[in-house]
Amino acid sequence: MPADFHLSVVAPDRSVVEEVVRSLVAPGTEGYFGVFGGHVPLVASLKPGLLEYIDHSGNRHFVYVGGGFAEVQADRVTILADEAQSAREIDVAEAERRLEIARRALRGEAMDISNEEAVLEVERATSRIRAARSAR
Repeated sequence: MPADFHLSVVAPDRSVVEEVVRSLVAPGTEGYFGVFGGHVPLVASLKPGLLEYIDHSGNRHFVYVGGGFAEVQADRVTILADEAQSAREIDVAEAERRLEIARRALRGEAMDISNEEAVLEVERATSRIRAARSAR
């Protein structure tokens, strides 16, 4: 069985996760990737998405990350996220509101954000909603 490792998820304003975990799945810009203890060293860029990890006791946890970088070492993974929220912290109603605003912008109904910003906001809002709903 693979060894446990230390997971740190850090946002610009705070530490979101500091825990010993069994495994991790992260949203890399080239696709989701998994990590177990003893993984070869790796640095990967992250896109907005759902980070999933299994803690030492076997419980699944979900964290929204809004992009950033992951540094993987044999006994530690550090996620430096542009923004991050644990699934328990996510306000689903607010995420749904932001999703609707972004969708309206993409349809040309709202002009306060660009199409590029709207596409990114759709990805962020849907990832937040998935994280919150996955934790239930």
